[in-house]
Amino acid sequence: MSDQSMDDRSPLAARLVGNRAYDDLFRWVLLMALICLGAVILWDYGYLAYLIDNDTSGISTLIIAIFGAASLYCLWFLFDLSGELSALARVMKGLEDGGVPDMATAVDKLRNRRRVARIVSDLNTMRVTTAGSPETVLQAFASELRGPVRLGVFISDTLYKLGLLGTVIGFILMLVSMRDLGEFDVETMRSALQSMTGGMAVALLTTITGLSAGVLLRMQFNVLDSLALRITQTLVRFSEVVLPAVTRD
Repeated sequence: MSDQSMDDRSPLAARLVGNRAYDDLFRWVLLMALICLGAVILWDYGYLAYLIDNDTSGISTLIIAIFGAASLYCLWFLFDLSGELSALARVMKGLEDGGVPDMATAVDKLRNRRRVARIVSDLNTMRVTTAGSPETVLQAFASELRGPVRLGVFISDTLYKLGLLGTVIGFILMLVSMRDLGEFDVETMRSALQSMTGGMAVALLTTITGLSAGVLLRMQFNVLDSLALRITQTLVRFSEVVLPAVTRD
């Protein structure tokens, strides 16, 4: 049974622990553990409940929901790209130490990893036919890898904008309460002040939620960007060092 088959059938935990290709995934897990710990502390002290109850616009709840969905999106690509990097690293090591005899076998071992299998096959074809530029292919592949990162940056910027939108809505609520102020008796003033306080709460709560969620989401996608860069660097080494040695032999 081949090493690739044994790796695929081994337990998931055994394949992850000690595999440097999954370092960025573990960084994301550590970051999310800290975020969840902070969320539990805030909930225990009643801050999250206060946030949800007092944001009458519902924008803070929307921001939290988008943040959770985008975090899962980031996790999916971290796991997928880490698997791609792990498979590529195994094949490169096999080519260097003789465990993988030729490029045809290398491409076959990568058949379950469509991204790196395609780029490795293209680089091998270009090396054999001496047609095209490997640099152009690698640049296009690097741009493809950063597609999820660009989407994550856009989502984090959207969270900032939603926070600012909540600020505007909060101030509008304050101005509406002042516009309806017709008499200056005690009850009227009390009602107006309560409305103004509610508007200010919406403005401040949505602002801090949008800023916090945007920053934390950007941190997650920076981890994904780091993984994409590692894959690109590994492919550059494959193209410039490993592949010429294999084809020369």
